[in-house]
Amino acid sequence: MQAPQHSTTICRFCAARPRGLCRDMQTEADFETLQVLQYRTRSFRPGTQIYGPFDVKTHVYNITSGWVSLSHELPSGQRQISQFLTTGGLIGYRPIGQSVNGEIATAIDEVTVCAIPNQNLDALLDIHPRLNHRLIWMLGRDSLVTSHRLACVGQAKALTRVAYLLLELLIVATGHTNHSTGTSVRVPLTQGQIADATGLTAIHVNRMIKQLREEEIVDFHNSTLTVLNFSSLKKTAQLSQDVEAAWVTQSSFQLEQGRAWPL
Repeated sequence: MQAPQHSTTICRFCAARPRGLCRDMQTEADFETLQVLQYRTRSFRPGTQIYGPFDVKTHVYNITSGWVSLSHELPSGQRQISQFLTTGGLIGYRPIGQSVNGEIATAIDEVTVCAIPNQNLDALLDIHPRLNHRLIWMLGRDSLVTSHRLACVGQAKALTRVAYLLLELLIVATGHTNHSTGTSVRVPLTQGQIADATGLTAIHVNRMIKQLREEEIVDFHNSTLTVLNFSSLKKTAQLSQDVEAAWVTQSSFQLEQGRAWPL
């Protein structure tokens, strides 16, 4: 763990800010306000557990680089990945009174986070409506997206499950919902991790990715996700309009202020 870093320069040029919790903090006075959070920069190697299900919650983590998975492990040892996040994602926030995290957060590749003590964030939320609005909006968006993917895992065919997840990863990686043919992004996941997120076996995932590639919809190879036909990808994934709107709609405060930063 590095020493506390209390510099407005760090906040001003933070890679997570345009898409993360501090998105609406844009002035020098805002950056000064953020210093009361007493945040620390922490780094995690691939495969490292950032926190476990029974760890007492102490910090909220704003992801500044890398990819993180959130998962739950059953008594049988089976794992269900509920969410993948990258730069701008927020993990570890729990309501006041909930003492443990209840999930496993794991670094997929090299990850850096801005670790914010819970009590400092709660105190700032009480007096800073922009930050509070943004947090509520992000939690609501993530809840909607996760619930729809759960419905997909429970009811959709295997091809749709994999297409839906790949489309979601594309949106998470870029912050945009419209992409042209040939768009490529780095997504450092294994087929085993995709299997744990879709309720399929790794062999079945391999077959579905091969079918998506042969039908010239999308390709996923060597940690690179490439769009071959975006309209076909959306159709195959059966992405609903409300989920798509959740990724592009601004928070209520941003709408009132007429702001339109990318997610």
